[in-house]
Amino acid sequence: MLRIAPLAAVIGALLAVPAVAAESAAPADATDLPRVQVTALAPSIQLNVPGTVSTIDRAQMDRHLNVSIRDLVRYEPGVSAIGSGGRFGLDSFNIRGLSGNRTRIEIDGVSMPASFGADVAGGSFRAGRNFVDLDQLKSVEIVRGPASVLYPSDALGGVVSLRTKDPADYLRDGRDTYVSLKELYDSSDRSLTSTVTLAGGDKRNGILFVGNHREGSELANQGEAGGTGAARTRPDPRSYSLDSFLGKYVHTADSGRADRIGVDGSQTRTRTNSLSNVTPAAGYYRSQDENMRVRATAGQWFPQLGSALADTLDWNVYWQKSRTRTSTQTETATLTRYYQSLPLQEKVFGGKLVAVKQLGEGGPVTQAISYGVELSRTDAQSYAGGYGVNKRTGASGSGKPFMPGNYPLHLIPDSETDRYSAFAQDEIGLLGGRLELTPAVRVDRYSYKPQDDALYAAYNPGYVRQDYSKTHASPKLGVLWHFNGVLSAYANYAQGFRPPLYSEIAGAWNEQPFPGFNIAFLPNEKLKAETSHGLELGLRGKGEAGWFNVAAYYNRYRDFIWSGYQLKVSQVPDWVQVNPGMNLFYQAVNARKAYIKGAEASGALRLAYFNEALQGWSVRGSAAVASGRLIEPGASGYSPLNTVDPAKLVLGIAYDANRWGAELIGTGVRRHSRLGDPGAFRPGGYATLDLYAHYSPLANVELYAGISNLADRKYWDWGSLNSGALGNLVTGNGINDAGTGGIPADRLSMPGRSFSVAARIAF
Repeated sequence: MLRIAPLAAVIGALLAVPAVAAESAAPADATDLPRVQVTALAPSIQLNVPGTVSTIDRAQMDRHLNVSIRDLVRYEPGVSAIGSGGRFGLDSFNIRGLSGNRTRIEIDGVSMPASFGADVAGGSFRAGRNFVDLDQLKSVEIVRGPASVLYPSDALGGVVSLRTKDPADYLRDGRDTYVSLKELYDSSDRSLTSTVTLAGGDKRNGILFVGNHREGSELANQGEAGGTGAARTRPDPRSYSLDSFLGKYVHTADSGRADRIGVDGSQTRTRTNSLSNVTPAAGYYRSQDENMRVRATAGQWFPQLGSALADTLDWNVYWQKSRTRTSTQTETATLTRYYQSLPLQEKVFGGKLVAVKQLGEGGPVTQAISYGVELSRTDAQSYAGGYGVNKRTGASGSGKPFMPGNYPLHLIPDSETDRYSAFAQDEIGLLGGRLELTPAVRVDRYSYKPQDDALYAAYNPGYVRQDYSKTHASPKLGVLWHFNGVLSAYANYAQGFRPPLYSEIAGAWNEQPFPGFNIAFLPNEKLKAETSHGLELGLRGKGEAGWFNVAAYYNRYRDFIWSGYQLKVSQVPDWVQVNPGMNLFYQAVNARKAYIKGAEASGALRLAYFNEALQGWSVRGSAAVASGRLIEPGASGYSPLNTVDPAKLVLGIAYDANRWGAELIGTGVRRHSRLGDPGAFRPGGYATLDLYAHYSPLANVELYAGISNLADRKYWDWGSLNSGALGNLVTGNGINDAGTGGIPADRLSMPGRSFSVAARIAF
C-alpha cells in the first residue's frame, strides 16, 4: 500500500501557501503562466509540459559542490544513484524504482553504453554507465518515465539527459576570450579536482575546451573493523584517477543557422587492494580497472528554415567508443591467478533529425508538429581471459587446473544491434491556450544480430545463433489545463517498450571454482521484450510567491526481464552438461507482471513576498514515496520490488545576496517498508543535514564550501545496497537485489561528516 500520511503535513505547508498567495496576485483573465522570474527561485521542474521533467543547472552543481552522479541527484524527488563505494563505484541512476539499462543516460543526445557484469570465481567485473564528468556539463534534464517521443521507448524508468557547455556560455559582447581554473577538494574520498576552461571567438565563431583531472582514494564509510577477510568493515584501500576533455566549435551564420562540431572523452583508472577478500586460502587479491569513452559529433540547427514542411530543423550524427578493462590477481597456497577481461566494448554510430512546424499562430487552434527519425548501430564485444601459475613448479596455463574454467572465452558473441525509430507529436492549443493536448507516437525497430563466434560457441555448444527483431509502436498522450495564469493540472499517459539486450539474450559462461561445484550462466534466445503502461496526474502552480508541483503515478509492466534467475533442475536445457556435485545454473527470464506506484512533490517559497525584511530568503522542499511489486518467475502472487527507493523528504532554507549566499538542507529517509526477503538487511530511517556557502569577493573569483552529514549520522543509502554489486549477472536491476549479500552492513555504510571546498578564478 502507498502511504504518504507521514509526509502530508509538511508537504501541505510547503505547497499550499505559494499557491494561494500566487492565486491572489494573478489577473482573473490570465490564460498563461506569468513570466515572473526570481533568479534564486527558478523552478527546477518544467511547468509547461505534461509530466514531470526536472532541470539541474550549472549554478546548482557548483553551489552543491557536485562531483559524483550521487551528489548530482541527492535532492531530486524519485531519483537516486546506484552503486557502491568499492572497487566498481557508481553505476547509473534509479528513476521511480527502475535503474540500470531501464533508464537512459545520454550526453548531447548520445546514449551511454549498457551495464553488464558478473561475479565469477576470483575475477568479478563490472561495465557500468558512469562515464560522466560533471565539470563538462551546463545542465541536466531528468524525464520521469518514457514520456517523450524524442527519446527511445526503452527508457522505461526515464531519461537523464546531460548537456555539455557551449562557447556562448562564456563569450559575451566585448569579451572574445575566457580562461578559468577551478580547484575542488572533497574529504569523503580525499579527492582533488582541477578543471581548466578555455573559450574564444565571437558571435559567429566560438571555440571551447574543458580539461579535467581528478585523483582520489576509497570512499569513506563508518565501519571500524580493519584487518583482512570477510569481517572487515572499513573500506578496502583504493586509488583512482580521472581525466576528461571537451572540445567544441560552433559557427553561427547570418541566417541564425548554427553549425556544431564536438569531441569529448574520459578515462578512469582504479587500483584496489581487496583486503576484505583475503583469506587463509587466498592471501592476495588486487585489481586494476580502466573505463574509457570517446565521442565525436557534428550537427546543425536551423531556427528559421521557412520551409513548407518545417520552421526549424535540428540534426546530428555521432560516433562513440567505450571500453571497460579489468585485471585481477589472486593467490592461493599453490597458484597465482591473473584474470584479464574486457567486460564490454561498444562502438556506436548513429544520427537523429528533428523538425518542427508551427500552424495556426494567432488563431483559435494552434499546433506545433514535431517529427523526426533516429537510427544507430552498436557493435558489442565482451572477453574474459587469464592464466594461472603453479608456485611450486612454475608451470602455467589458461585452462584447468590452472584456472576455474578454460580461458579465453567470450561472454557474449560478437554482435551488431540496429535501432531505427520514427516519431511524431502534435502540441495542440485550444480555448485560447487554456487547454493543450499532445498526442504522440514513436515506432521503434530493434534488430539484434549475433555473429558466428567460436570462442562463445565452445562454452555454449547447444546455443543456436539466431537474429532477434522486434517492431513496436508506443503511443503517448498529454493533457495540460490552465485554470488561470497561476494554477494548471495535467495528465500524461505513455507506453514503453524495451527489447532484451545482447547481454540478456546471450550473456553466458561457466566455471568450476573447485571440484564438485559448478556454476553456469545460460543464454536465452526466447526472451520477450518488456512493455509498460504509465499514467501520471499532476497539479502545479507558479506566481510571485513561488512555485510547486505535485504528481501521482501508476506504472504497470509486463514480461519484466529478471536477470540472473536461478533455474531449477527441470528448467535446465538438455544441451547443458550437469556434472556431479553442486550445480548452479542462471538465466535471464521474464517475470510476468510488475507495477510501481508513487507520489512526488516539490516547490519553493520566496519569503520576501510575505515580508520585505526577508529579502533574499527562500525555502525549498521535495518529497517522494513509492511502492512496487512483481510476480517473480515461477510464482503466482506478488512480492515486493526491492529496487524502489524508500520514502524521502528534503527541506532546505537558503539566503542569497549579491556576492554571497548559504543554504541548509535536511534530508529524511523512512525505513524501507517491505522487502522480498524478510531476512534481508533493512536499514533504519535516518535524517541528515548538509550546509553550503558561496562567496564572490571579486568579479572573477568564486569560492564554495560545503559540509555533508553535519551531525555525523551513521546511515545507509539504498542505492549502495540495491546496486547490482551483489548479483551474479548485472544488466540492470533484474535480480531484485536487497540486503548485503553476506557482506557486513557497516562496510556498505555512507561517509560520516565530510567537507568540500572549491575555488574558481576566471579571466
